Amino acid sequence: MKLTKEEIDVFSQEPIELFYQGIRSPITKSKYTEILKRVLCEILEDFLQGTFEQRVKQLVLESKQNPEWSTMILLAIAKKLKERTVLPTTNKNYLNPNSIPNYFKPIRKLFDMNSVPTAWPRIYAAFPETNNNSEGRGYTRLEIQKMLNFAKGALDRAIILVASSSGIREGGLVLQWEDLRPVYRVKDKLFFEITESEIDAATIVCAVITIYRKSNEVNYAFITPEAYNALMDYRLTWFKEIGRQPKDNDPIFKNAGSIPTHLSGAGIKARMYRVAKSSGVWLSPKGGSRRAEIPIMNGFRRFFNKMNKETISKDSSIGALIKKEYMMSHTGLVKLDRNYFQTHIMELVEEYLEAVPNLTISDEERLKSQNQKQYQELSEIKSKQIETEALRKQVRDLGSRLDEMDKQKIESIIDVKSEKFKSLEDKVAELVKNHEHLSAFIAHDPEYYKRLILDEKKRLDEKEKSDNKQS
Repeated sequence: MKLTKEEIDVFSQEPIELFYQGIRSPITKSKYTEILKRVLCEILEDFLQGTFEQRVKQLVLESKQNPEWSTMILLAIAKKLKERTVLPTTNKNYLNPNSIPNYFKPIRKLFDMNSVPTAWPRIYAAFPETNNNSEGRGYTRLEIQKMLNFAKGALDRAIILVASSSGIREGGLVLQWEDLRPVYRVKDKLFFEITESEIDAATIVCAVITIYRKSNEVNYAFITPEAYNALMDYRLTWFKEIGRQPKDNDPIFKNAGSIPTHLSGAGIKARMYRVAKSSGVWLSPKGGSRRAEIPIMNGFRRFFNKMNKETISKDSSIGALIKKEYMMSHTGLVKLDRNYFQTHIMELVEEYLEAVPNLTISDEERLKSQNQKQYQELSEIKSKQIETEALRKQVRDLGSRLDEMDKQKIESIIDVKSEKFKSLEDKVAELVKNHEHLSAFIAHDPEYYKRLILDEKKRLDEKEKSDNKQS
């Protein structure tokens, strides 16, 4: 093996290029870049000069030469941010303690990718305690129904139903048509693909969505038949606007116009804000608070989590809870669950199907879903009854055969014993015949003849038992 000079040119790349190389997810890349710009161009405006890229380079070079300087800078930022966490929540400068680590994640990624030594435990020690008491809540089913009444066209309707039935985060809704796969039920089995002969007997029970396909954070989400049908309705609108059927790599949710470009996460949120506000579901924060009672996009995610967790599962409590966490794109109950609790996607589908009635928004569609679930449960019960009856018949047949075998065995034993006894009588008769001189004695003592037969029978039985033991 031999290295060339060109293969180690990575060490001469610009700091911003190495920073981007360390981020695989486009969503994370955009978010980290925005935060890093705010820190370098606003918070550190008096310490660095030039464009954003030039400021990144200055920060990296200066921090390598003087690590203590960069540590003091980061500690000062942490102190400033911490001061904002003690302000009244009604103050416009108030900052939730949970938000502080978000300012430092991009900086750590930048320093790690450029080998900048930093005393991170010292930085983290300056953070305030996190506040996990959230007063917000998710949407209710009635509120989502109200939003659907104020939806502007098939696009808004599809976004609402997909978000509420899947729990996908705002950034995960930037999807392509290849990310969508319906799940069919044919009789008692689930399939992603069906043949033409199975079309009439197949029913779409849900659909699987692949999120973050082009990153190492790829996950799977699920939507109800109601949401899938809404997407198919929107697909017709998509076709009319573009003038052709969508390709696999075309965006599902697109911007208005004849050119299919992705509707960004911010664009999706803006549409949902308009619908929620016009429907009266979303109200402005009261009392000077900066947070509304229902987060615009996270309200759908909270609804999904609540409905899914409240659904009774056929699985064990722990196993079902881990699967439900997977559906939220979480690692599980603990980080090691991803490594030691490997779940096939069809197992997640089975778990999700239990929650479909609770996640269905329309009362009519939910009734259909409940009826379908009950019909499926009755079919399973009937199938099990048929299997049970078949097993009972097999047991009865087996019992009859065993009884017949036992009867034949007993008859065989009786025949053998009878034959032995008959041959014994013949043997004694022959013995008497050959010893005519005993005839007179037998005539004088008839009991002797009976004892002679019984003694000979006893001897033969004992011989038979001995032979059986030896064999």
